[in-house]
Amino acid sequence: MDSAALRQSWSQFSAAGPEAAKYFYATLFVVAPEARSMFPTNMQYQEDKLLAALGHIITSLDDPQALAVFAQRLGADHRRFHGHDQRGNPVVLGERHYIWVGQALLATLERFLGPYFTPALRAQWAAAYELVAKMMLDGAAEAERSSPPHWEAEVVTAERRRADIMVFTVRPNYLCNYRPGQSLPVQVPQLRTWRYLSPANAPRADGTIEFHVRAAGRFSTHLVRRLRAGERLLLGHPTGAALSSYDRSPHLPLLLIAGGTGLAPLRAVVEAVQQGAGRRTTLVVGGRTPDDLYDEAALSRLAAMPPAAGWQHAGTGWLRYVPTVETGWGWQGAIGRAGDTAVRLGPWADTEVLVCGSPEMTRDTVALLVRSGVAPEQILTESYDHSLYPPLAEAGAVGLRDFSGTGAR
Repeated sequence: MDSAALRQSWSQFSAAGPEAAKYFYATLFVVAPEARSMFPTNMQYQEDKLLAALGHIITSLDDPQALAVFAQRLGADHRRFHGHDQRGNPVVLGERHYIWVGQALLATLERFLGPYFTPALRAQWAAAYELVAKMMLDGAAEAERSSPPHWEAEVVTAERRRADIMVFTVRPNYLCNYRPGQSLPVQVPQLRTWRYLSPANAPRADGTIEFHVRAAGRFSTHLVRRLRAGERLLLGHPTGAALSSYDRSPHLPLLLIAGGTGLAPLRAVVEAVQQGAGRRTTLVVGGRTPDDLYDEAALSRLAAMPPAAGWQHAGTGWLRYVPTVETGWGWQGAIGRAGDTAVRLGPWADTEVLVCGSPEMTRDTVALLVRSGVAPEQILTESYDHSLYPPLAEAGAVGLRDFSGTGAR
């Protein structure tokens, strides 16, 4: 395979950007009309996903092992995509769809590369696509032996905590394993859109999962305003390797800094610590006003609970919970942004630090921590970009990243 020729032609092709992605999907839906129902009505994020995934594959051609791992993960993740044919019959993603995608890809390359898309280059692209498609199908087949393509989950409770915040609990049709700190792709079937949400609880014996959502876009606003008990959602496979690494140094104290619904994965981490032997943990939760501290009751209960396996330091609590607001009439607690309050509570040498909130909150908090003397390698953050497939989001999760995926967009 001539990876140099493929990379050069990809550089020319990717210059077309969204226009090329639009052409690809238009071609695919002509070739395979049933594929349209597998995608959301608004294709913006899907077009971004296509270009990002193709770009990652092309840059990985010289590393066969990394390419195989990525493609197999991508194939396993794609099992959750499904739709209906023109007669309304259910359609699951299968080998024929990969063939149609290959046809659409070659047609799109021909359209945008023009005379540069020679028969020899076409053969190179066809061979490369066939290789990657086989890896994806192998990954899907392997995953099928041990896990479902997705989970069907019934909404058990739906509680509006504020006008723009919903806390709801679902019960999957069978056990959905995840690590505290990870996120799950969630779909409202009628919207045909997947968005990442982070479980706010450690795994429970009854399998139920709690999510926190703030209205910030069409998907999340639908959940906040319309979700009711008894409705059905779909859950994809868990993803995320940074925040779920909270136990990489279990002998060190933990500092958790949350903003908004970024609290969700950090509360799951706190619950997991409580269910073990305990670990000295500080949880700083910030908001503009006290009204932003929507999960105060649950966090106060957690702070009052002893670790399940006992706590070795007599007379001291394992969890220090510090709610902080920027402004609040009569507020008796800490004043300031979550990052400022956390720095004041320091120093944090030899401490594992997890930060989760909006992109702006995460950037500012990490900068404050580093300026205060916290080493960057002590800090764990994560980003779930809706324009990326989960395997690509994880592949790019190197270094300090914003985490914006706990509330759907």
